[in-house]
Amino acid sequence: MRKTEVSIIIPTYKPGNYIWSCLNSICRQTISKERIELVVVVNGCNEPYVGDIKRFLYNCGNLQYKVLHTDVPGVSKARNMGLSVAKGEWVSFIDDDDWVSENYFEELLGIGKDDAHIVEANVANYDEVLDEYRDDYLTRAFVRNSKRLHVTLFSARSFMSSSCCKLIRRSIIGKERFDCSFERGEDALFMAKLSKNVKVIRTSSSDAVYYRRLRNGSASRKGLSVWQRLRDNARLAKAYTLLYVMGFPHYDALFFATRFCALARNCLFVLKKRFKGIWGWRSKKGGRKCDACLARPGKKARSFDESGGT
Repeated sequence: MRKTEVSIIIPTYKPGNYIWSCLNSICRQTISKERIELVVVVNGCNEPYVGDIKRFLYNCGNLQYKVLHTDVPGVSKARNMGLSVAKGEWVSFIDDDDWVSENYFEELLGIGKDDAHIVEANVANYDEVLDEYRDDYLTRAFVRNSKRLHVTLFSARSFMSSSCCKLIRRSIIGKERFDCSFERGEDALFMAKLSKNVKVIRTSSSDAVYYRRLRNGSASRKGLSVWQRLRDNARLAKAYTLLYVMGFPHYDALFFATRFCALARNCLFVLKKRFKGIWGWRSKKGGRKCDACLARPGKKARSFDESGGT
């Protein structure tokens, strides 16, 4: 039997119909199914989700798969469970409401077969409210990195804020795991832990696409108070500080500086959004101008990644 090359880990909690698009994109991969294994971790409620997922995957030919369940909620717990059973040389995390192009793993494995530790994929965002595709900070970062002969941790800093949209060589993960005490920013913290082992980063062709679904009900879009956001950023700053100090001198100082800059910028963004009614510009008639009026003519308003990306 051929050795498993990629372990695909998908955490899910009370999945809706969108998970079938995710699983179907795995079943339709152009790569031989003997080269991949799928690990779906259902956290929280068990049935009917586990049974439905098993029945769906049973009809995906000779795909190797495991469907695990834990009563403990949380995406970090689910991903850690997936890592504990992963057998592939590479690991790929995919969120249950996202999906990948049919050539995704064939393209990424082809690029990373030699000495790469991480292989970045192209990223596209699907806004289900507007029913349209659009780019974001990851898309633009991919375009920049695809033009570079040598991708550094600094130039890959945006991709290092997410565990998805890439292949990660399992040997650089080792015993590192996601910190279950964080509900937000855990991706960036996990990737920061791995950064000391990342020496070679490759970029795939633009045809290998990770599609991110933007939906109102996703965990990353839940409404949080200003205090909660600022507290989360403070906890992350403390975690980054301890990580860097304890791991010195093995961590890259410039890369960690980008983590702190991202947190600081996010705090400013949160405060500005909260107090824009007090600090915001007002028209001569006394009404506050719309956000579009505040943008410089001919330039798009800059968006901020609230997970810590820069």
